[in-house]
Amino acid sequence: MRKVSLTILATALSSVAVLPVQAQEYMFTYSKLYSHMKQNAKEGHDDVKVGFFFLNANTKQLCNIEKAWMEKEEHYEELKISPYKEVMVPLDNNLRSANPLVFVHTPMDMRCDFSMVVMTKEPLFGEVSYDQVKVILPQMQAILEQLGGMFASWFTPDVEGVTLEFPDKLNSEVTFSNGTTKAIVDGKVQISLQEIGEGGTMTLPAETSRVLPYLPKA
Repeated sequence: MRKVSLTILATALSSVAVLPVQAQEYMFTYSKLYSHMKQNAKEGHDDVKVGFFFLNANTKQLCNIEKAWMEKEEHYEELKISPYKEVMVPLDNNLRSANPLVFVHTPMDMRCDFSMVVMTKEPLFGEVSYDQVKVILPQMQAILEQLGGMFASWFTPDVEGVTLEFPDKLNSEVTFSNGTTKAIVDGKVQISLQEIGEGGTMTLPAETSRVLPYLPKA
């Protein structure tokens, strides 16, 4: 059995700098973000990626991003923010060489912590099959281990399912084809592959905002 370690991603974030004068402004070097994002371009990761977010330090809810951009000398490029508050940083070798600074503004009245996650590239919705989920899990496992470094496979907990997040703190339920249900509480539910069952399906009440790994042994 693999021993659990939750430091895999935490150690990867050690170079994040927060400007002390204005707590809502965060600064990164592009090359550091690139070192994590490069996993998105590797073969075998067709359905999953590394995503960048900010979490409210108190509520653990996603923070709104007021503005994000890159700059170096006279060059400036604004970054897009997804409808679900992901900072969309482009993956580009030329940017890696230029290594601009990346700035992110979050609301002034809250502390927001940088959050790097492994997630699906596309949302899930409607009826989702066992096979659809099964193909995602080894991809998530591979990226988690690659982010952790040379010996991460020894310590990374097994991905045994998916954590589904829904917008607007949805309270509802997931219905399985075997007749059982599982509650969605404040927009979140964790589903193991075993709960769906081989050959089975689950029906979602709404489109997901994020699909993350489910690590029950973590």
